[in-house]
Amino acid sequence: RVARLIGEEGVRPQRILAVTFTNKAAGVMRDRIAELLGEEPRGIWVGTFHSICARLLRREGDRLARGARFTIYDEDDSLRALKRAMEEAGLDTGRWSPAALRGRISDAKNALVGPAEYEEHAFDLMSRAVADVYPLYERILVRSCAYDFDDLLVHAVRLLEDHQDVGARYAERFLHVLVDEYQDTNHAQYRIVRRLAAGHGNVCVVGDDDQSIYGWRGADVRNILDFERDFPGSAVIRLEENYRSRPAILEVANSVIERNRAR
Repeated sequence: RVARLIGEEGVRPQRILAVTFTNKAAGVMRDRIAELLGEEPRGIWVGTFHSICARLLRREGDRLARGARFTIYDEDDSLRALKRAMEEAGLDTGRWSPAALRGRISDAKNALVGPAEYEEHAFDLMSRAVADVYPLYERILVRSCAYDFDDLLVHAVRLLEDHQDVGARYAERFLHVLVDEYQDTNHAQYRIVRRLAAGHGNVCVVGDDDQSIYGWRGADVRNILDFERDFPGSAVIRLEENYRSRPAILEVANSVIERNRAR
C-alpha cells in the first residue's frame, strides 16, 4: 500500500506514517518499501509505536516538562527505579515482587490511568501496594528526566491531545496512517491512531482478532473489533477475500518493481 501511494498515487513520502510492533518488523517494512520503489523514500516515518513516539517527543520537547533531552529507561532501569520507590514507600521487596508491581504500573500507563486515578480504584492489598509506589516511581522518573517505555506512549497521547496545535499539525502532516498487527494495540496506541487519523480518516490497519497475543501487555482486541464503528465507511477485506485478491495484489506490486527497475 505504501508503494502504491507513493508510486501510483503520487503521495509524498513525508505524508505517510507506517507503524508496527517490533524493530525487526519495522526494518523488514522499510526494506520492502525500498525494493518496491527502487529506493528508500526520504521523509517517510516507519517504525514501532515506541520509536515513533520517542521521535515525536524529541521533536516537540519544548512543550514538555522534561524537554527534548530526556533519557529512555529500559526494563532494567525501570526495575531499579521501582525498587527505589518501594524503599521510599517502606515496602519489603521480599514480600512484594518488584516485577509484579512494575507490571501493574505498566498496565495502568497503557490504559492511560495515572497514579491518582489508580488510587481511587485500589481496594485489594496488591492494588494498594501499587498505589503507594506508583506516584513515587513517577517522581523518580521526573527527577531523572527520564521516560520508561510506557511513558513514550502516554506522553505522546498527552502531547497530541492536550496541545491542539501539535495534534492538528501532525494529523495534517500524516495524511495516510498505516498500522500493522492492529489487534495488538493497547488503549494508548489506539488513542494515538485515532488522533492522527481524526481529520481525514485515511487509516489502513492489518490485523486478525484471532491472533491477539499481547493481552498480557495491555492489548485490547476491541480496537480491531470496533474498527468499522470508529471509522465509518471503511472498507474491510476479510481473510477469505484477501486470499482471492492475492494474485492481483502481487501483480500491482510486481508492476511497480519492474517500472522502477526500468528507470
